[in-house]
Amino acid sequence: MAMSNEKNDRTKRSFQQFIFPFMLEGNKIEGFVKRLLKDDFVFLDLDNMDLQDDFYGDHKVSHRNLEQYFMPNIVPILFPSSSKQKEGIRRFSKKMDLGCTFRSPFLKTAFIINSIDIYICPFHIGMINIRVTLPENLPYDDVLYFTDTFRILEPIAEDEIEMKVGCRNNEYGYVKDFIFEELIPPAEKYIDDEEDHTSYFGSLPFFVDERMFVLSYTNLPKDREINKSDLYRTSQLNGYDNDGEPYVGALNPNYIDKYYKERVYDRWGEETYYVTSEGHFACVTKATGKLENQLASEMYGQHFYSMLLYFYYKIVLLKLAHDHSQIDVEKDQSDTELLIFMITEFSAKYLFAEVNSTFTGKELFKMTKEVFRIEPLYQEVKETLSYLYQNQDKLSGKSSNYLLQILTIYTVISGIFGMNLYIEDWQKKLTLEDYMNYTLYEWVAVLVTSSGLIISFVMGFLFLKKWLQEQKSRKKKVL
Repeated sequence: MAMSNEKNDRTKRSFQQFIFPFMLEGNKIEGFVKRLLKDDFVFLDLDNMDLQDDFYGDHKVSHRNLEQYFMPNIVPILFPSSSKQKEGIRRFSKKMDLGCTFRSPFLKTAFIINSIDIYICPFHIGMINIRVTLPENLPYDDVLYFTDTFRILEPIAEDEIEMKVGCRNNEYGYVKDFIFEELIPPAEKYIDDEEDHTSYFGSLPFFVDERMFVLSYTNLPKDREINKSDLYRTSQLNGYDNDGEPYVGALNPNYIDKYYKERVYDRWGEETYYVTSEGHFACVTKATGKLENQLASEMYGQHFYSMLLYFYYKIVLLKLAHDHSQIDVEKDQSDTELLIFMITEFSAKYLFAEVNSTFTGKELFKMTKEVFRIEPLYQEVKETLSYLYQNQDKLSGKSSNYLLQILTIYTVISGIFGMNLYIEDWQKKLTLEDYMNYTLYEWVAVLVTSSGLIISFVMGFLFLKKWLQEQKSRKKKVL
């Protein structure tokens, strides 16, 4: 629904953080870490207070506030103390302050890439975070339009507007090319891109990610009224339609009211609102002074990490469900056992019901859990685990019964032949002539008993080798 231009007033300031998830090749992860450190990326250690104001433009993120905002069992996952701690979500950041330009049929503007992060997470998940600051006093519609357009990594639909991103002396028609050629050129060689049917490089086959997830902060003038339609537009990033007119993507006021109740956190209504959708988490505020700086800092710090963790939960849960759909439970027993291990490991070590330690954090991100469907996805994974256990028990029981029957028959036959026919002979030294005088039954006994011993040793060796390989493979698949 197009709307008039009368509300296209100017924002005081705005910034965005664009998150792009991808799969990493397991055997290249630590090589990627070394490459990042070589390319001037810095590992984020909360004990290093010098990093509190390095990556956030004019803002600062308190490391102590970050620690206090999360439950004690979450802190080691979100903020590992060493770049070698594979069990945590390792962050590597690079300050850039890079001036760029954005050009499309409806908007031409400069913007700044403040910094970029690379997150290396358990289960071979990687994420790129790009921090962008837009010029002050940019019209509100332009902010929404820029955010919605820039998050499209590669246009797929016919109605997606063409745009150009300029940086240094280069210009890019696709945001994905801008990221992988201008910002982090070495990343491509470490990304797992084995899925032939995916829509673009690095796409996750189990995740709808043609667009990056966005966290945005918009500060509006004090006299600017913020209504429900504004918040709906913010949530859905409704900037301009195909004719370049500002629009709201819903006509029914009752629908917007219902959406508002489900997706808007209005504890500080009239001044500050938080909005959550599947692709966007936004803070829209009219705060000034110290409060304004505090809200901006929280969007870079506490709120960002809360969203990052739930976003990671969603990706891993979808990955586990996808892995289950790709295996044949009866044929791929080793893959089934690996999936059981991965689900158990994730449930025990990473997925927690309580993440935030503050009342506000619990209230605010309860909406995020609901929007991301964390609980339903987890219930599906739990049912998958139960199903896998039941099938493994049945298949293991059948295999054990078959093996036991074969070994029982083998034992009985070898016992009858061996102990009764020639075991006593082996207590003395036998010549070739003695062996040549064996009857047919005695030769059968020799073959059965000898082969039984050989099979026992071989089976024991193969079992030990398989067990060691599975232990190593499971750990590598997770970390």
